[in-house]
Amino acid sequence: MKNLFVWIALLLLAACKASPQVNAIILTEALPDSEGELLYLDLKCPACHGYQGAGDGFLSTGLRSKPIDFSSTEAMGTIPDDQLKDAIWKGKGEGMPGFPRLTGHQVEALVAYIRSISQSP
Repeated sequence: MKNLFVWIALLLLAACKASPQVNAIILTEALPDSEGELLYLDLKCPACHGYQGAGDGFLSTGLRSKPIDFSSTEAMGTIPDDQLKDAIWKGKGEGMPGFPRLTGHQVEALVAYIRSISQSP
């Protein structure tokens, strides 16, 4: 009986080695291009701000005030970086939570990504 288990284990190992698709990972979305984009996704910003930054995330409909449209060069042109940093660290309004545990570098990266959303390619 012990030999039977050894043979089964060897066959399973051989099958895994013979099939390279066993360990393949299929990504349905592109990987983030920057640390700021990774933070944007990791902090769940798209829930309110949307994946394209237009302020149309699925939770935005339940908020009294619409989230900032990061894709609008006009809207983003009126907001200084310090104001964005302050909103990220402390939160803003009824629905924007603060993220006080982020480092200065992380906040800078997030602001740079948010700014890049309103830039044309």
